[in-house]
Amino acid sequence: MKYLKSEYLKFKRTISSKLLWIAPLLTALFAWIVGGFTGFQYMTFYWWYAFLLPGTVAILCALAHQKEERAGKYYSVFSMPLNLTKFEAAKAIVLAEKLVVAALFLAAFVSIGNLISPATAVYSAGRNILGSLGIALASIWQIPLCLYLARKVGMVLPIVINSVLGIFAPMMLGSTTLGWLCPYCWAAKLAEPLMGIEINGTFSGSVAFSSAVLVVLALSLLLFGVLAQSVIFCGQFNTCLSVSLPAPAFALV
Repeated sequence: MKYLKSEYLKFKRTISSKLLWIAPLLTALFAWIVGGFTGFQYMTFYWWYAFLLPGTVAILCALAHQKEERAGKYYSVFSMPLNLTKFEAAKAIVLAEKLVVAALFLAAFVSIGNLISPATAVYSAGRNILGSLGIALASIWQIPLCLYLARKVGMVLPIVINSVLGIFAPMMLGSTTLGWLCPYCWAAKLAEPLMGIEINGTFSGSVAFSSAVLVVLALSLLLFGVLAQSVIFCGQFNTCLSVSLPAPAFALV
């Protein structure tokens, strides 16, 4: 619990907290400008998982790393008897919570269409929340990956890589069986049955729940666990950071 409290304090009153509502708001405004109220709801979801969500995840992870760098290049982490697994777990949990908060803001913005123009609304408020949370969970595996990339190559490149792959991978592989092997296609694979959004961003008009939704969520959570354990949460922490610090005696319990 103390590790979580520490992470919450690090993020308090930072740009990261503002990003949680700014990014969904920009997505909703852009969808409204492009599609008006007729395509507002489904276009907001499409623009979110295909364009702004991958970049938002990468920015949040880069800011989390930048916070540690500015506090002394992780010296306090290595010089104290910390449990590094719990330290990294707390960071990933807080980032995952922020992703969920951003999803709830997105659902709230999309639900405005139900109030202002109910005749053109294609989703209920409940479906908006369900879809937003589903897309967030389908993208949660990006957190440990982007944390690793931020530590290895800095802030800009992970944002570019995550955003570009988030845009083009579903376009190229989403309609093929290879899409199931590409994690960047999973959010689109989930949105197709759950929100009725085709891979190319058009609305099919058919909204239903299918086993594909559960498969995507299971794959995303599994990959999140694998990446977290193999790249960040375990003994490769020193290698990931690539810093020269004295090797303290860590408390591993």
